[in-house]
Amino acid sequence: MTIELPEDLISYADEKVSVGEFASLDEAVAAGMRGLKDHDDFIDRWIREEVIPSYDKWVADGKPVFTDEEVWESVEAAIVAAEQRKAS
Repeated sequence: MTIELPEDLISYADEKVSVGEFASLDEAVAAGMRGLKDHDDFIDRWIREEVIPSYDKWVADGKPVFTDEEVWESVEAAIVAAEQRKAS
């Protein structure tokens, strides 16, 4: 397999190999992919174990659920209000 990396990542990986953290560029790239996989697994587990149960409890308790549009409108309104307070 052949992969292409941006020059900054190639330099970073080469430095890791040159100081002995990895025996080869292949090992450095594999470690990076394992780190990415670990991060993705962590996020998936967090969503499954914390976010979804929290959402389900929120809904079961009868609390309101907002659409993306409603949230953005609220955020934008808060920004406008903060800017108005700052200007006065």
